[in-house]
Amino acid sequence: MRLTEVAVAAPAYNEAESVQAVVESWVAYLSNVSGLQRFEIVVCNDGSRDRTGEILDELARRHSQLRPVHLETNQGAAAALTRAISRTTMGWVLLIDADGQFPIENLLRMADAVGQSGSRAAIGVRPVKQDSAFARFGSWASGALCNLFHGTHYRDFNSAFKLVDGPLLRSIPLEAKGLNYSTEVTSRILERGLTLIEVEIDHRPRGGGKSSLKLLKGAFHRLLFVLYIGFRQLLLHWQVIQRVEA
Repeated sequence: MRLTEVAVAAPAYNEAESVQAVVESWVAYLSNVSGLQRFEIVVCNDGSRDRTGEILDELARRHSQLRPVHLETNQGAAAALTRAISRTTMGWVLLIDADGQFPIENLLRMADAVGQSGSRAAIGVRPVKQDSAFARFGSWASGALCNLFHGTHYRDFNSAFKLVDGPLLRSIPLEAKGLNYSTEVTSRILERGLTLIEVEIDHRPRGGGKSSLKLLKGAFHRLLFVLYIGFRQLLLHWQVIQRVEA
């Protein structure tokens, strides 16, 4: 597929150390993609307590393609991403993290896969995940359960790096509050009767880390949310709730 326009949508929370370098790398790369006529970058500052919001505003004054969105209080990555997605206008939307884990250079692989398949969504597969062993196990376990619930075999069900048809993505309501948004986007697209094309991508180590308490809390929330996804599939199967078609 010849990508002529794309929106980049990302949540950001306390990313002052790296957000300037990451956003500027996005602008530089997208400005030089052959055939790309228009692009926009929408980053939602999720009530950051550091200078993330100020840095984004400074960058927006230098780069017209950047449109920051600010939440006054921290509402969770899913809420921030939902706000960012709602402000996009392009025909395709690239979902990406603002911490530099997913190189923007993966975009063209995704676009090529979408063009060859005719699919309306592609999901980035991390052959080597640069996360902790605990995080890798949690991602594998939750992905295995979600595949079971959907009858699919995706290798990286929870990957946050996705290229999705803009109108489709903007029509999807996200209920997750925290980091489970990546799992929910995959699930919701599958619920529409669509298939996501898998594309192997590069993945970098995360800058910084989380406390053990936050990791355990996040793992518990992920378990609850995955069980909720399974329950939704049962309700859809039993026609207790309506299936929304793409």
